[in-house]
Amino acid sequence: MTSTTVLIINLVVTIAIILVMILKAKQNPVISMFVGALYMGIASSLGGVQTVTSIVAGFGGTMQGIGISVGFGVILGQLVADTGGVQSIARGVIRLFGEKRTDKAMGLTGFIVSIPVFYDVGFVVLMPIAKALARKTNKEIAYYISALVAGLGIAHTFIPPTPGPLTGAELLGVELGSMIFWGIVIGLPSFIISTFIYNKFFLSRKGFWNDNCMDPQAVKNEEEIKKLEAELIKDESTIPSFGLAMLPIFLPIILILLGTASTAAMGKDNVPEIIKFVSDKNVAMFAGVLASFILCIGRMKMDKISDSVNNALSQAGTVLLITGMGGGLGKVLADVGIGNALVTAIQTINIHPILFAWLVAALIKAAQGSGTVAMITTAGLLAPVLTSMNIAPVVLALATFSGTLATAHVNDSAFWITSKIGGLSTVGGLKTYTLTCFIVSVVSLILLFVLNVFI
Repeated sequence: MTSTTVLIINLVVTIAIILVMILKAKQNPVISMFVGALYMGIASSLGGVQTVTSIVAGFGGTMQGIGISVGFGVILGQLVADTGGVQSIARGVIRLFGEKRTDKAMGLTGFIVSIPVFYDVGFVVLMPIAKALARKTNKEIAYYISALVAGLGIAHTFIPPTPGPLTGAELLGVELGSMIFWGIVIGLPSFIISTFIYNKFFLSRKGFWNDNCMDPQAVKNEEEIKKLEAELIKDESTIPSFGLAMLPIFLPIILILLGTASTAAMGKDNVPEIIKFVSDKNVAMFAGVLASFILCIGRMKMDKISDSVNNALSQAGTVLLITGMGGGLGKVLADVGIGNALVTAIQTINIHPILFAWLVAALIKAAQGSGTVAMITTAGLLAPVLTSMNIAPVVLALATFSGTLATAHVNDSAFWITSKIGGLSTVGGLKTYTLTCFIVSVVSLILLFVLNVFI
């Protein structure tokens, strides 16, 4: 059995290998995590053959848990965006809130659509609406960008079926309905409190937002932005109704939560077979895909629908490889006994497990930029520790997800999507994307400590 000190040293070296390969050697995270897992297993006396066996088992186990769900989720999100469903939701929410609260309406729209739709797609589609509202209400564009960042970022980070929280929940053994429920419970207050703090204590401060925050070269990006908008933004007369656009997003959530509620009310063994079937995450996500096909009727030709599905699957392939390899790394970490070593380390430095999870995720995200990689790596690291901690797994999962928002800066692709599409300078990106994400992260961390008292 390898000593605790050696295991911790090997873990630090493993993370360093992964980060150096991603940052310096410019390698894909899949290759980087595979090399890191090989080092961890072999250096910790697991043996070469057993290390590879563990990687394969972890990869397969993760794919079994989330592979189909991720694939269906990406297809669902792509079809909702391509049919104009995102625009319809934005229009409906803005009408509900009224013109005085249009920035909050945009943020809430982002929160809703980012449950199945990737951050960059949601931002590209919603940003032109935000610009029009900023002109109409005579508000700084930062009000709308920060609200969008908060809404899109929180849902993408906390609520499945986006790949990060879906895989993190799987690795930490959190039931999906519970992950969705508590993700919303923490996410919505985080959105409300964070946007209030940003507007009250930063944006309203004299001199905070100035000409340096806007990109003087933004005109040069206009053609690229127009091309993206042409691909994703639809004629208002052709988009689906608000209710119809919401159907593919909330149908899977309702079905999954139905299973969770039925289990809580009746007991696991007494839930009717039909409820077990429809609430299975794979069936629920497929129901969402079928609902998204309804949006396509009369709006997209069959060849365009096929193109959307193929485009979604090409994105899903990369995501699935990364999440699967994260599961492989997690299995190696579990098999070498990193759980006991981490428990000893946490007790030695006397740090709360929630804060520990948050900090580890924040550091990994700061170094390599991908929130999904940071979530998966941290969740795999923490999975062997769960039984030794007096912390609900869902709280530990949310702390991990929260930490990835604390250090969202220039090595994060979403930073540049936000800056370029929003017409911001690097300073403007830091004052909107980075600052808003940090505020959300700290607020959600505080809420998690409160939640931990009650569950």
